[in-house]
Amino acid sequence: MLSEREEERQQRRATNQIWTAAGDYSLSPTSRAYDPEGYADVYMNSIVGAVYRYYDYPVIKKLLDAMENAPHGEVYEDLFWTGLENCAYQRAVGERPALRLLREGYARTVLGQAAGRSELDLSLADRVKLEHYRRALGERRPLIEREEKLLDSLEFTPDMSSEQIVERMKQLLSAYFGVTGGMLRRESRGKLPQFMAGFGRRRGGLGSRVRTEDAAGGRKPGKPSALSRLGGARSAEQLREYVEDCFGVSMYGKGDVSAIEDRLCRDRHEGCMLHFTRGEEKQGRMRDGEILLQRRQSKRQAELNRGYYEKGIIQHTLAIIRLTERVRNCILVHLDDSMIKSRAGELNAPVIWRGVYLNDARVFTRHERTTDTELSVDVLLDGSASQLQRQESVAAQAYILAESLTRCGVPVRVYSFCTVNECTVLRIYRDYNEDKRNDAVFDYAAAGFNRDGLALRAAGYMLSSTPYERRLLITLSDCSPNDVKKISDNGGRPREYQGEAGVLDSASEVEKLRRMGVSVMCVFTGEEAELPNARRIYGRELVRIRSISQFADAVGKVIVQLIGSM
Repeated sequence: MLSEREEERQQRRATNQIWTAAGDYSLSPTSRAYDPEGYADVYMNSIVGAVYRYYDYPVIKKLLDAMENAPHGEVYEDLFWTGLENCAYQRAVGERPALRLLREGYARTVLGQAAGRSELDLSLADRVKLEHYRRALGERRPLIEREEKLLDSLEFTPDMSSEQIVERMKQLLSAYFGVTGGMLRRESRGKLPQFMAGFGRRRGGLGSRVRTEDAAGGRKPGKPSALSRLGGARSAEQLREYVEDCFGVSMYGKGDVSAIEDRLCRDRHEGCMLHFTRGEEKQGRMRDGEILLQRRQSKRQAELNRGYYEKGIIQHTLAIIRLTERVRNCILVHLDDSMIKSRAGELNAPVIWRGVYLNDARVFTRHERTTDTELSVDVLLDGSASQLQRQESVAAQAYILAESLTRCGVPVRVYSFCTVNECTVLRIYRDYNEDKRNDAVFDYAAAGFNRDGLALRAAGYMLSSTPYERRLLITLSDCSPNDVKKISDNGGRPREYQGEAGVLDSASEVEKLRRMGVSVMCVFTGEEAELPNARRIYGRELVRIRSISQFADAVGKVIVQLIGSM
């Protein structure tokens, strides 16, 4: 049985998976999918998100609520989601090719759970589901005629509207189960929050269970988080004021911000805005309740980040020690010492002739330490809501990097990015000369969308004004660009900023940074399905961490390689 804390974590993870698939981080999902052990299921939650994205979910939810109140309603819901999976997958797979592999893996899981069991011992819903996923894998095992016809009718096609799907499901319920409209009451009874103990477990069932809930399992309807209110039209000044209230006052004056935006917010990011902040709150200003709630949530997350680090203090400290040692040794070999001509030191035999014929006494060589301004490291954290379920681990990894580099005497700057409406926010936690502010990294909190390409472009702008000769940018990201503001393709046609468009834009900005002479690497924090995106954006300079014990060796290896090639 999962602990209450872990169940809360799985609820957040499921919500994040739905947000990613739906492309809408302002949703308050009322359906989530968990496997038989209570863990969030990435594939079925992606399907839930696709239903939100492509269909009129309130129409779907009315029938889900009605089923839940009917006798054997759990069976009907399970069948309904099997049909929804069929049409939602076909609608979404063109935009999210990774769903193909996720579906195959999920289908094999369903078949594996049925292995060794007589199909006669399975419920009707599970027999139909089992054959549905056999079909998904290109396999078939005939059902009895009645069940075969049920499955054929249940596999809704992608050209059906939400109303047609609901009507088809009602017909199925009536024809195969004798469930009439009077048995489907639309009044929702009270339901337990999805993070309560035991929620999501189902004995004997196949696959993951999608459950419909009241908003008690998530945010209350009509009361979204402060950031989600920005979906409506706002003037640029209203948006800037709102972002300042939520994230902190701007580091720059209006004129400077305008000049920066003129330089960076063009071509693919035309019409976007930028906000640079240290997180300092406005003084003497009354904020509305939702903004105060947003601030309290951020402060609460900072406490959770610190608690998470302290709980694993031994592993985290060992990671700092090992990474410090690796980076320091690399710097000693590649950067700190250089050989210069001198009047004293080690005789350089090939140039003795210069002393004889040119009266040049510098025929010796000696080591000289270079200045401390040779190498700098920027750490850029993906601070979007897609990181909600891993905020504590991202903050811990960022702190390990900052502390290790500080101990090596390397100037380091740490900042995060997220996007709210049309404004990309960059929050600076510690700057190059702030050796005592590594703890500020624990103030990291995730919210909003992520326009990775613009954030990387802004990072390049910040790096262009530094005095350091050798610059390294390390990103901690799930490599899943997603923003509400569209992007124009080469033909000037608007496209959603996600999937292929977002990945290509991000990869382009990484390439520009490398042409600037900036070495770029990524510590990947996302799910397996997003790994191909990460490779397309960052190439070989990519590290995936499965446990903190691997962090120093894996990250240190790439840092050493990059420093050695500078």
